[in-house]
Amino acid sequence: MDIDSFGMDKTESKDLTPRPSERRLLHGKVPGDYFFLELGERHRGPLAVAFGGREYCATEYRVQRRTYPFVTLEYVASGQGELRLGDAAPVRLQAGSVFAYGPGIDVTMATTAEKMTKYFLCLTGAGAKKLMTDPVNLWGRCQQFGAHAQIQEIFDLMIREGQEHGPKTEALCLNSCYRLHLKLEQAQLQIGHAPDPYQASFLRCKLMVNENPARFASLSEWAKAGGVSAPTLHRLFRRYQGVTPYQYLTRQKMNQAAQDLIGTDLLVKEVAAKLGYEDPLHFSRVFRQVHGVSPLQLRESLWDPAV
Repeated sequence: MDIDSFGMDKTESKDLTPRPSERRLLHGKVPGDYFFLELGERHRGPLAVAFGGREYCATEYRVQRRTYPFVTLEYVASGQGELRLGDAAPVRLQAGSVFAYGPGIDVTMATTAEKMTKYFLCLTGAGAKKLMTDPVNLWGRCQQFGAHAQIQEIFDLMIREGQEHGPKTEALCLNSCYRLHLKLEQAQLQIGHAPDPYQASFLRCKLMVNENPARFASLSEWAKAGGVSAPTLHRLFRRYQGVTPYQYLTRQKMNQAAQDLIGTDLLVKEVAAKLGYEDPLHFSRVFRQVHGVSPLQLRESLWDPAV
């Protein structure tokens, strides 16, 4: 995260005591997607999500800071870099690298051969540091994890939830934080086991649909894009997801349809066409089978009769 660390970046050999005007959270030099919940360090409970996001770090990216007020977890999704935490030796950053730091830990981080995409999550509260040490100890250290697609999926979900700013946003983000913690624990238990190439293929195919449900009009298109045959795609989803690929694709499309019906003024037929359904009546039948209500009933249920 390209953060000024409340004025604590080591860019000059002068007094580094932060002045009020320097108490910035985001440097503003790195493009990314962010959400903000508890920036005032005012949370007095056991744990809360302060803010987080996704950053696209160019080849000249470099940050050096002597400390940071929030307990922070970072995950590298792609690219390469180098990291030094405290007095430890520098380590290589690559896809799957996960590390945590916070108050009292020096951090030096830079991209190396490739641009780097990374996610970060900043926590506050009395239990924040403990979450980074037990049972997976990431505090002041970097570990390499598998299950990249699953970790990235949780971060992406948290960013979407954090940007919603609804009455349950804080609770939803905290729930995603706990889910991420469990996923890292699960992934650590699998370290040292032989990688499962079939699961990697499944996760690759699943992520394609999660990112854009409207991309595929048929299972054959999906299988081809995922580099597997249609029968293999069927076996993978039955084994790892417990449903057929058709059921999963339909569910994701109908979830996207519900979001469009709630969040836009698109007509039902326009939502149907956007997701590849030429017949609006067929689309409505599928929607009802998945959600239990018709598209119009969903939209009408959100109308405020007082307006």
